[in-house]
Parts: sequence; C-alpha cells; structure tokens
Amino acid sequence: MKTTNSLENVISIVTEKSTNHFDQLVAVDDMRFSSLRQINIAGQSFKVLNSAQRLLANRLRVPYSYLSRCPEDLQADNLNYWISQESRNRQNLFCRFDGNHLRAVFTERYTPIDNLEVLHKMSDYGFNLDQKIQFSMDEEMMLVKVPEYNRSFLLAENDKVVPGISIVNSEVGILALSIEAFYYRLVCTNGLISKTKVDARYKHISRKVMDEFPMVLEGVISQSRYGHDRFRISAETAVDNPESSIETFARQFQISQEQTQIIKHAFYEEPGLTMFHIINAFTRAAQNSVLSATEAYQLEKTAGTILGMVKS
Repeated sequence: MKTTNSLENVISIVTEKSTNHFDQLVAVDDMRFSSLRQINIAGQSFKVLNSAQRLLANRLRVPYSYLSRCPEDLQADNLNYWISQESRNRQNLFCRFDGNHLRAVFTERYTPIDNLEVLHKMSDYGFNLDQKIQFSMDEEMMLVKVPEYNRSFLLAENDKVVPGISIVNSEVGILALSIEAFYYRLVCTNGLISKTKVDARYKHISRKVMDEFPMVLEGVISQSRYGHDRFRISAETAVDNPESSIETFARQFQISQEQTQIIKHAFYEEPGLTMFHIINAFTRAAQNSVLSATEAYQLEKTAGTILGMVKS
C-alpha cells in the first residue's frame, strides 16, 4: 500500500490493519512444523508468513535459500530437528501473530514497538492530524514521510526540492525503527532518504526511542533543511559513463540484477551526465510498482548515501 493521506486517516488505516494482531510467549516444545509455510503451536495450525519464515530459518541456523527449495517433508524434518535443538537453549520464543498467521518470531529480549504507537507519538509530538503525509506499508514495514513545503528550495527553474523527515518501522524484524532526513523532488515526485549527524536507529530491544523521539525529530528536522548544497554539488559533478556508474553502485550496495535493470531504465527516463542524474535514477526506480515497500526504501536510502558521497 502506498498513498498520500492525512495523519488521521493513516492512523485509521493502520488501526484497521492491526485488528487481528496479537503477541504470545510460546513454549518452544509446543512448536511443530508441517513445512516452512505451516506450523502447529500447542495444537493450533498457523500459516507462516514470509517474514516469519526468514526469521525462523535464521534462528534455527538453516539457510533460507536452501530451505525454501526443499520439498515440504524435508523442510519439516529440518525445522523440527533444529527446533528440538533450540528447546535445549531456551524455553520460550516471543511470537507475533495476525489472526491465524505467524508473522514473526523473536527471543524474549525483543521489545515490540508497533506502527500505531509510532504514529500516535508523531501526533503527541505536534504533527497535525490533518497534515498530509506520504505513507507506504506492507506486511514487513511501514514508511512515513513528512515534507516541509515551506522549507523548499530550487535546484533549477521549476525544479523544487522539499526537505522533511522519514520514519520507518518494522514490527517483524526487517528493519530497526529509524528517523532520518527526507528530500522530495516535486517535478517527478521522487523521494530520497539521507543521512544526517543526528539520525537515529533503534533496535527493538528497549523502549528508549519512545523517550528520545521528540529530541531526535527536532534534530533531524533541523538537519534536513541544509541539503541544498549537496544537491547543487551533485548537479555540478560530471559522470563520463552513467550506466557503468550505476552498475558500480549496484555492486557496492548489493543491489540485485533485477533492481539494477529497473534503475537503468529509470535513468533513461531523465538521462544526464552528472551525479544528480545517477541519484535521480535510484529515486525514480524506487517508485516502480513491482518493488516491495522494503525494496523501495532501500533504493531511496542508497540514493541518499550516494548524495552524501559527492565532494565539493
């Protein structure tokens, strides 16, 4: 799901999506697999979502790439053997459910910080409920971007960039809760997530972020207002072979071949011989509908990292 909506409506959307969510401490001895996609917990059958499949594979030290290719009976044999070994090390696992779907599995050290709580924290901080925000969410992550239109600056005539903040959270362990700077190019609706000196990333092992939330927001909002120079420098930095540069960055940031092709295609929608055009290719590619919210976020993050690498 990807939309521009008021904070109030986004809270309503996330509330509805969370209706059947619940958490439970599960005895490891009560877990038995029929396959990678199906688990029995204390006599009740649950479908295992992709997010939980990967977490279980990592927890039980069975490579997901191998496990996902196995026949179901071999998946069950592997998983049931290793879950029995896990029971020797710990009594319980912290499980997150969506109705009859298992969506995540953690140790008892995990501290849940839910998407809805993050949105309410934004409201408590002072964001108006009727304020328009950019919002995307899938079963793995939520991304909220808040542009500050009154802080916009021009790259060129009729090419305006709007700074703001980005908040990303994953309830299923894909990403840490992160608060970062965000830049929104109006002419093509591309977005870029950039590093600042006050970025914050909090693993879900404490509730410290909830106490520091207002302070971090203040810092990131302040830093996001000073991105003009970076964009100007990127537009003045020549690139001899843009396609080769895209491939180099793709290898550096471990971007798949499929996504690299999407980036190259995006480049030729607005080609040019500067670093700005390379960066723009990554942000334009992030809008491709075939990408998950997580994949799009990673491309926008990569674009921000590349922007941070340009030298005056």
